[in-house]
Amino acid sequence: MKVGDNMGSFVGTYEYNLDSKNRLFVPAPFKELIGNTFIVRAKPGKFSHIDCFFTEKFEETVAAEIEGYIKNGLSPDMAAAMARTCSTAVTVDAHGRICIPSKILERAHITKESVFQGMGDRFEIWNSEIHNEYNDMLAEEADKLFEAQMAENQKRYEYMSAGFMLDLKNTFVNK
Repeated sequence: MKVGDNMGSFVGTYEYNLDSKNRLFVPAPFKELIGNTFIVRAKPGKFSHIDCFFTEKFEETVAAEIEGYIKNGLSPDMAAAMARTCSTAVTVDAHGRICIPSKILERAHITKESVFQGMGDRFEIWNSEIHNEYNDMLAEEADKLFEAQMAENQKRYEYMSAGFMLDLKNTFVNK
């Protein structure tokens, strides 16, 4: 069963601790979808984390990234290197754990506490603190969007009310 087969998607948030051998348990609902082998890739930046893909989805994602890098002036070799940097296949062991290479863990700043976050057609593994910071930022952005939508709705209401009042005035005063 795979996401691409419309059998389900990666949803939910799960917390696990990294053990001393750089192993993490894969949440059971994710393991059911992903199977025994999948691709992990460090996603660097302010909100660094690890992206986890089906092999096919990884190849689609990388192809699109390479195309974008080439459009922005990189050579095909450099574009391919950038898109594939810090990625590898991992295999789920008999106990439901994966061993993530140190370099990928370092780039994602995962040292102990981690969060698995379902993202529909893939999932992510985050450092717990960075995940909380990211969610706080998302909540702030959602509040801004909500406030902007409320202000827009208020303008529409005032405009519609003014138009309705003008219609009433024209209906009763001009007769």
